[in-house]
Amino acid sequence: MNALVIILLVASFWLIRKFLWNVEEGTTSQRERNPELNTKNFDLHERRLEQFSKSKYKNRMFYIGTDGSCYYYSATGRKVFC
Repeated sequence: MNALVIILLVASFWLIRKFLWNVEEGTTSQRERNPELNTKNFDLHERRLEQFSKSKYKNRMFYIGTDGSCYYYSATGRKVFC
């Protein structure tokens, strides 16, 4: 019985994170102009990277370096190159 309760809790946390964590912020036109608003649209993400050199995609802020490389910061603060 305890195992079933734990499985249900883990499944519910996973569902909440899966469907509510990556919510897009603002309207489409606001997301076009503000790279700090979250988006799920990869094409919009790439356009914002080209225009602003940064973009928040699926709750992770990506940056373009001076050498043209794409990176983000991990939870521990390390640069992860794409």
